[in-house]
Amino acid sequence: MVMDAQPSPQNVGREFVRQYYTLLNKAPDFLHRFYNNSSSFVHGGLDAKSQEATLVIGQKQIQSKIQQLNFRDCHAKISQVDSQATLGNGVVVQVTGELSNDGQPMRRFTQTFVLAAQSPKKYYVHNDIFRYQDVYTDDELDEAGDRANGTDEDGLHGADGVGGVDAGALGADGQPLGVGAGPPG
Repeated sequence: MVMDAQPSPQNVGREFVRQYYTLLNKAPDFLHRFYNNSSSFVHGGLDAKSQEATLVIGQKQIQSKIQQLNFRDCHAKISQVDSQATLGNGVVVQVTGELSNDGQPMRRFTQTFVLAAQSPKKYYVHNDIFRYQDVYTDDELDEAGDRANGTDEDGLHGADGVGGVDAGALGADGQPLGVGAGPPG
């Protein structure tokens, strides 16, 4: 059987998304390891009307920004993952879904990653743009949070990570496993 040396953009995107959102749920303090010193990161929402999202560049600044975002007990429901090949054997990945942080209600989001190739099967996040797609007032957030605690509208508990993937994707050192995408080595 002949195997492709380079995984397809779809496989890279799916594996990266599985690793990224599992780590977001289980060990967000390690997310910065997906980035390097030339990476750029924007995390913004429509609820900060008077404040523009700030672009941060470099692994240390991204680590600081991730700490400021105070991710705790994040749960993601991924609706769609679209991936395409881009320049230099990279992969652009667009993710849509819903995200809950620290018991807050699920919020719709879109996140776009540009994964730059380090070697045929290893990538780092060169660009990351995250945006919430909804607008809430503080009162609406409190009310929605009361409804969101426990179960979804259909009475089912939401899955942790992507498609119910377990945190078994993390090694003993907290590093993501797998051949697709991973933090720079």
